[in-house]
Parts: sequence; structure tokens; C-alpha cells
Amino acid sequence: MIPSSLDQSGSSASSERPPDRGEEKGGPGGELLTPDDLSAYPIFHEVPRKQLERLFEWNERAVVRRRFRPGEIVCRQGDYGSTAFYIVRGRVEVFITSPIAHARSQKQEGKRGWLSGRVRKFATLLLSAREDPREEEEFRRYIPIDAPIDLAMDEPVGQLHDGDLFGEMTCLSFYPRSATVRAVTDCEMLEMERNVLELLKKQSKTFREKLERDYRQRALDTHLRSVREFASLPDDFLDELRARVELVSYDPGEVICRQGEPADSFYLIRLGFVRVSQQHPGGEIVLAYLSRGQYFGEIGLLSGGVRTATCTALDHVEVVRLRKDDFVALIERFPAIRAQLEAEAQRRIEATQRLTRQVTDLPLDDFLQQGLMNAQNVLLIDLERCTRCDECVKACAAAHDGVTRLIRDGLRYDKYLVATSCRQCTDPVCMIGCPVGSIRRRESLEIVIEDWCIGCGKCAAQCPYGNINMHEFEVARRGPSERMTVPLPVIERKAVICDLCAPLGEPSCVYACPHQAALRVNPREFFFAQGEHARPL
Repeated sequence: MIPSSLDQSGSSASSERPPDRGEEKGGPGGELLTPDDLSAYPIFHEVPRKQLERLFEWNERAVVRRRFRPGEIVCRQGDYGSTAFYIVRGRVEVFITSPIAHARSQKQEGKRGWLSGRVRKFATLLLSAREDPREEEEFRRYIPIDAPIDLAMDEPVGQLHDGDLFGEMTCLSFYPRSATVRAVTDCEMLEMERNVLELLKKQSKTFREKLERDYRQRALDTHLRSVREFASLPDDFLDELRARVELVSYDPGEVICRQGEPADSFYLIRLGFVRVSQQHPGGEIVLAYLSRGQYFGEIGLLSGGVRTATCTALDHVEVVRLRKDDFVALIERFPAIRAQLEAEAQRRIEATQRLTRQVTDLPLDDFLQQGLMNAQNVLLIDLERCTRCDECVKACAAAHDGVTRLIRDGLRYDKYLVATSCRQCTDPVCMIGCPVGSIRRRESLEIVIEDWCIGCGKCAAQCPYGNINMHEFEVARRGPSERMTVPLPVIERKAVICDLCAPLGEPSCVYACPHQAALRVNPREFFFAQGEHARPL
């Protein structure tokens, strides 16, 4: 269900405020405030007057009061921002306009080619999880957004009201907006920049307690029920748990728990991104990037009480911490949950073993510098065989609606070109910063884009090799009037990544090469087998 005030292009009938507020007082719809004005708001009562005055000396636009009429857009999903909004009065609707579906390549019969027989062709479609269930698909009931609520998968619409704060992660870490927010009633809001939000969190005990209380009452349930292992927890136990957990904040770069230390807590992420890594003789290996709604710390608690990995805050992170005694009480009271946690811990351990099995201290500096140690599947082109016919690029484009997912260019190593195509990295930095957590890595280490991708392009921008593309799809959406029954076509974007032409069993780029110059290989296995004579060009 999408709110009915959207026009054919998916935009509100009223235009969105431009990022540049202009030279007018507070910009369009905004009003600059003074320390006296802020002191009238309860959330600023505990902030020392001198700090407020110093704040406004540095930046007179640190806090802007904005008013919105019913139907006006406050912010739009996918847009970048640097501010958070505090609702003084009024009610807003929070929703995701993107279809809840993922991109899927479907095989079609192609025409006959003169070099490689019949050309294989795909049509890229949007399919829901019901239409196209995927192996190892992550259990999910709710979509995490940058607000004190999550949105239901089957109806991604929610409401916020007086006293709610949204846009916290956008403000603190400059991530894209996770959802569109539209005023339902007349609204008054305080739009604040990062230094104001941090000041409130440090100085206003009332503000902090309200955020924690709102989370415990409104979001803790959905966060836990979004985790497969906790989906069956009864309401009475959740009520007990609500009083036991504590919210803990970490600054960027701060270690949450360290490999080898005693395991004393279980963690559920409320805000931010956490890097999970292990130290080995050959160096540090990144095991995973975790985001809102995901958990860590269970392996150490279940197996000997020692941390098996180091978990570090990548940005402003807030976690829900459950102490060891409460965790033990949980799994003793619910043996089925213990069994599920143990099974998940074993899956994670096996995935880590697969990842580290091939780690060797190769004496090839450029191999490491070019990121090949970080890749588990690369497209190589043998330059001694390649005739530059571009059949590999053409085959990829033909297989994916004319949009190629590789470029015949890139780094050179020995006699090979490392083409620009998804490497399925062991350190997938593309996963950092997704505002709705829709990109993940399977236990097979393949990168997957989930159904609730909002098309913001953050993952594509994060990929250091340019290997994620944004694909446009024409989808149907109702127009601005409920009386309209004819769906109106609009264009939505979704992130797509090389799927190795999985339905065919062999990548089209490799299949189409007439000279057998294109290879898909694990670089560590391939180049190690070649021997130390391999050197970069």
C-alpha cells in the first residue's frame, strides 16, 4: 500500500524542499531560532544556556523550525541529507515507494550467432520473494528504517507523532534517507544538524530516556521478531526482556568486543554498522558487516565463553545489550531458541572456515594491493588470447536487457586483465551504509540484493570497483486519486549485481568468448597454482 497523494512520477503534489535552504530566514518554510526560542522546548531544558549560545555563534542554522501542511513531503527516500527531524506537534506518514521485489534475470530464447551458436538472452524482471524464493533467503518480517519504528514487509507504511525523532542516522553519518515522510496533519518540527543532536544526547537526560523508552516500547519487539531465532518469543517474555536490556552507544572506530576476550554479552544492533573481523597470521579478515536488526556475540556465549572475532563500530552505532546471565536464562527457558542459535552459530563458523581456508601469506605485494586477496570470484581475460572483439561485453548486455554488467577494462596482473565485474569480495564494503539493510552476503559469500532495496545507489557508490549497477524498471502504481483504478506506470530503480548467469550454469561472458580468453576464477586458488612466477604487468 502506497499513500494515495502521489502523482504519476511517485512525487508528492507539493514540491520537495531543495537541499540549499537559500538566503531567506531559515530557507523555504523554515525559521531560524535563537537560544531563547530553544529554551522553550522541554528537550532543551537540561542543556546549559552557555552551550546553546556557543552553538549559535558557530552556526545560526544549527536548528530550524519548520511547519508542514497536510500532504507536504518532509523528506524523500534515497535523498542524501545531514539533518534529523524532531516532531514538536503533528502526525506524519512514513513509507517506502519502491516495489518490494528483487531483480531477477529470466532466460529467453535468443537468436543464432555466427561465433558461438545460439545467443543466450535474459529479461530482467522484478519478482517478489513469493514468486522467486531464494536459497538461504533471510527471514524478514519488517524493514529497518531510520526512525523509532520499522515498516511491515507486506505493507511498508507507518506513522510518527509528537515527540518522535527520525533521520538520526542520516544526520550522524550522512546516509541516504531510508523512507519518504509526508505530513498527515499540520506539523511543527525542529530540523537539527549533527552537533545539536549530539549535544542533546549528551546533555539532556530526559531526551535520552525518551528515545530509549520509545525504542523499548515500539521497536524492540519488531527487531527481535525480525530475527528468525527470536520470532517465536512469547509476549510475556518480551515484557521481561524489555526491562533487562540496555542501550549502549559507540563512536566510529570504537571496539565493541575483541577477539580472545571473555564473552559477557549478546548484542542486537539498533543503529549503525558493525564490522566483524578475525585476526590470522596472514592478517585481518573481515567476516561480515552487520546493520540494524542483526545480532552478534552469540558464538562466544554458546561455545566456551571467549570471543571468536572483533566487532568494531564503523560509524555511530547503538546496540541493545543483553547481559550473559539474562542470555543464559533466555536459552534455558526456551530450548528451541537455543537450538536455533546454535545452528546459526555453526553456520557462521563454517562460513568463516571456508573464508579462511585459503588465506596464505602470498609473497605478491601487488596481488594484495590490487584487492585480489579480497576477491573470491573474478573475471579474468587472457590478454595473449584476447582479440578485443568485445563478444564478452556484448553477450553480457544481450543477457541483461542491453545493460552490461562488465567492462573490458581494469587492473593487469601477469598476462591477465582483471575485468570490471563483481568480485564477490570477502570484504564487501558495498554493504556499508545501506539505509534499509537490503544488501547482504550469503553464507556462500555471494552478494545478494534484497527485495526492499529503495534504489538509493549507496551500494553502487560504495563498491570500489564499480561493479554494482542501477537498473530501471517500469512498475505500476496508483495515481493521486483513490477513484482511479488504472495503474499508472512509473520508473523505479533497483540495484543489480552480477549473478554469474546462475540459471544457465555458466557466465554468458565466458560462454560467448570465441577464443576461450575469458575465465571466472577464484584468484587465490588460480594465481597460487600458477606459482610465484606470476607478476603484475
